[in-house]
Amino acid sequence: MTTTILTTIGATVLLLQTAARIPPAVTDLLRALIPVRQALRELLHRPQSSQQPPPPPEH
Repeated sequence: MTTTILTTIGATVLLLQTAARIPPAVTDLLRALIPVRQALRELLHRPQSSQQPPPPPEH
């Protein structure tokens, strides 16, 4: 009986420690994805070579 109680307490402590680390990890992941999002936006919104206006004629 005592072993079961100690095992339950130990498992609960481990779960709570892990749960306490999840929010900072998610925050770090989101911060790391911001530059990726910006780079993708730039790639998607860049003018394609067929859409660029022709260069002005030289005189």
